[in-house]
Amino acid sequence: MSREIPGQLWKKATSTVGLVAVRHEDGVNVMSAEWSYFVNKDPLYAAVVLGPRARTRELLPLSGEFSLTLCSEEQAELADFAGSFSIGDIDKTGAELLSFGTPEVIGTPWADGGLVALECVLRDTVPFPVHTMFVGEVVAVHLPDTDRRPLVKHGPMHSLGEPVRRTAVVATAQILADRTLRVAATGPAAQGADVWRVHLLTGDGTKLELGEHPSHEYGDFLVDLPLPDALLSAADARIMVEREGAKPGFARVLGAVSS
Repeated sequence: MSREIPGQLWKKATSTVGLVAVRHEDGVNVMSAEWSYFVNKDPLYAAVVLGPRARTRELLPLSGEFSLTLCSEEQAELADFAGSFSIGDIDKTGAELLSFGTPEVIGTPWADGGLVALECVLRDTVPFPVHTMFVGEVVAVHLPDTDRRPLVKHGPMHSLGEPVRRTAVVATAQILADRTLRVAATGPAAQGADVWRVHLLTGDGTKLELGEHPSHEYGDFLVDLPLPDALLSAADARIMVEREGAKPGFARVLGAVSS
């Protein structure tokens, strides 16, 4: 394995394309920002990361605010256009594909047609060796009347396919300091009863039932069980977690104590 970092490795990441709008003395500038994210839940913060050639990087601190539209897949042409020219080249707001919504809190309009449009007040600026991150507190939100699918950047621009269907349980198990066995797992929604079945498998082929248990708060599985005596003497013991309609999950037992 090479220690050399390949060029443009950052294109392996995936993000929703953003349209950033910022006011300036002559009007409004709009640019595409591939690195646009939510970075805090409460209060809700959003961030955009801009390169050194982006004129918005100079305008945004002067304005102290910006709007961010997370693009829908219908905006691929607009996102490509807004990312291909600088305000130093031409005023991009003449494009008929670009329409603005009226802000409610800040003075900067927002690009219409996306998944969501955010009005943001600049709260922090984080300089990196080449790029700069601008972090804004979301003070107003504009949602479309119907759901839209995101425009995704992963190298080229993509639209999302169907949701990935989960088919298997993934589990782990650990012996805690108080000599209880903690088992955790995730998996698809149960096709029948909402239960998780736990078994101890020993190296000699013995299968010991450790009960059926309901889902945890968010639909996953987390339970503390009495430490089975068989686990203390079993070599190569494993935990198996089953859920109806899914492939079972297997786990090595971590933190095992000697008998």
